[in-house]
Amino acid sequence: MAEKLLVCISAGQASVGLSRNGKLGRCQVFRNDAQGSEAFDRFLAQFHNIPVQVMVDVVEEDYRFEMLPHASGRDRGELLDRRLRQLYRNTPYCAAVLQGRDSGKRRDDQYLFFALTNPDLVEGWIGQIRAHDLPVAGVYLLPVVAEPLAQKLSPGVANLLLVAHHTSGLRLSFFRHGKLRISRLTRVESVDTRGRVAAYTEEIANTRLYLHALRVMSLDEHLAVVVLDRDGNLSGLEHSVAREISNAQASLLGANEIASRTGVGTAIVSDVPDALYLHFLGLQPPQGNLAPEPVTERFQIYQLRRALYASAAVAGIVSLAWVAMNAYQIYELRSEQAHAVNQAADYQRRYQEVTRRFPASPTTADNMVLAVHTAERLKSIKRTPEPAMMVVGRALEQYPNVYLKSFGWKYGTRDFDSDGAAARPDAGATAPGMPRGRRQSAFIEAEIRPFRGDYRAALDAISSFARALEQDPAVADVKIVALPLNVSPNMALSGSTAESATRATSAPFKMNLVFKPTL
Repeated sequence: MAEKLLVCISAGQASVGLSRNGKLGRCQVFRNDAQGSEAFDRFLAQFHNIPVQVMVDVVEEDYRFEMLPHASGRDRGELLDRRLRQLYRNTPYCAAVLQGRDSGKRRDDQYLFFALTNPDLVEGWIGQIRAHDLPVAGVYLLPVVAEPLAQKLSPGVANLLLVAHHTSGLRLSFFRHGKLRISRLTRVESVDTRGRVAAYTEEIANTRLYLHALRVMSLDEHLAVVVLDRDGNLSGLEHSVAREISNAQASLLGANEIASRTGVGTAIVSDVPDALYLHFLGLQPPQGNLAPEPVTERFQIYQLRRALYASAAVAGIVSLAWVAMNAYQIYELRSEQAHAVNQAADYQRRYQEVTRRFPASPTTADNMVLAVHTAERLKSIKRTPEPAMMVVGRALEQYPNVYLKSFGWKYGTRDFDSDGAAARPDAGATAPGMPRGRRQSAFIEAEIRPFRGDYRAALDAISSFARALEQDPAVADVKIVALPLNVSPNMALSGSTAESATRATSAPFKMNLVFKPTL
């Protein structure tokens, strides 16, 4: 269960509430005297190892809005530390919050610097908290904590003045586009309603002039004033503000209206005035922690201890999950093993039942295994004439005038000779660079159709067809072994060429092909 102890310190008292899972309980008030200090000690004694967040609502505070050159990382930290030391030399409780960037050419960073100028107001309370070994998470100014409250009460308002009566006095906080610019705390001594309304109106007017003097906003700009009237005793204030202050409009918010706009329970709104701000402090600590490092040292140890516990818990969960997964896998593997053993025993039993009815085997099981292996090896190295036929078919598609008459194929160490018969191993057409051994070869017998006696055209067509076969990547060598006309210079000529041309109706030829081993 996430618990936080929330403390609001003012000049005369301290309001303390316990937050569980973002829900604030009833607040207790301890006076700033000896009896209140003793009661506060007894109250803290019942808690152990609970982080404490402190909020301060005092007059001794300072706010400055400045623009610095744009920086990031380590440079920004050093720049802010140097500027804080220049502004606040006498207090360690100081901080700066980045609120945006300027719209000018330099695009400077806009910072709000603020500090608690009198550390003695909180040292006593914080000392009691640290004496009980409770980690102090941070120290914040009440106006800084009120920033999300102002955004919920009047979202989208450019110039908002939030007015509320606290135990320390009248708190007036100005927000520019939802960002805190300045805040002041003043005393209002009036008792009756009329005097209180007049005093509030005067302080609002003084704050308006103060903002104009600081050049935060001009008198011509519209100012929206939101007054938290939890007790309903400020009736008529909105009319007084509209009448006395130009370009200003006030609205009073009762307890029910505050609870409706902020989503905070009515019990918290109706509690002590600090309870509403403590609720937002418990939900999400704002930026601008004033506490120096010695104050938050125990909280850093607390965070480190929680991180170690969380890491150990995560490691334990992961280990348990790993062990569970391994155990489940072991269980599954053993189940599969038992199933496999049972299945193997069942198959063995069925095999024996079937083999009892088998006739006597003609040979041993080893010979049968060897025969199967030999058949599989023969099957893996077998060759068919289909690739060779595809090579020839691709060439025939390019030459429709070539008519195939016969096709022979073989796979061995011998190729085809000139008439298509097998040649000796060393007498084949082995191309230069072609490895010896088993290879595929083919024999083609074809003719040129139609043929009209033009032997030169027929010879050219045959040569072109042979070149097409040679250009195929699967062919190693092509040899023409017969032509329709013997063109050998050693052959004697006889007869009449005219008579041969009239008798010939086709131009037959023969080829031998040798394919590459990769086919």
